[in-house]
Amino acid sequence: NIIFALESRKKEGKPLRENVPIRMRVIYNSKRIEFTTGYRIDAAKWDADKQRIKNGCINKLKQNASEINADLLKHYSRIQEVFKAFEVSESMPTPQQLKDAFNRKYKKGVTLEPEQRVPVFMEVFDEFVKDCGMQNNWGDATYGKFATIKKYLQSFDPELTIDALDETRLNEYVNYLHDTKNLR
Repeated sequence: NIIFALESRKKEGKPLRENVPIRMRVIYNSKRIEFTTGYRIDAAKWDADKQRIKNGCINKLKQNASEINADLLKHYSRIQEVFKAFEVSESMPTPQQLKDAFNRKYKKGVTLEPEQRVPVFMEVFDEFVKDCGMQNNWGDATYGKFATIKKYLQSFDPELTIDALDETRLNEYVNYLHDTKNLR
């Protein structure tokens, strides 16, 4: 369930009615996650039923309704794409995994320049398997074990990066294997 709504903020005990942030709320598997859209609008210019800005309205930054509404639709499509990626890998993301995957893939300002790009963990993993397999003359069984590990890693987090893999994330992976995949 994906809902666009104005944040309910108060100033001096009174609800904020002008220049209110628009948020995207995603509810799934009894969990709720809030995403900022980067847009604001006066409450009077917001259609709560349609979850869009009323036609012909503009916000304080002179962004018009059609521009903002089109971008809200993009947010909707993009979160669906992120869910689809997790579905393909047959895993149910945690709220943090969902938020991280969405932000990595779509948030403005998060995109890295090509030379600054942090390698996706799977690229490094494949290189490791290839190099170590040749150096150590691995047999089919060893390659099979690493293929299984790769499959579990991909279902855990398809967008995993080297930078994100710290002790906490490794513990989350171990818990994922134990709780979700029923492995010891």
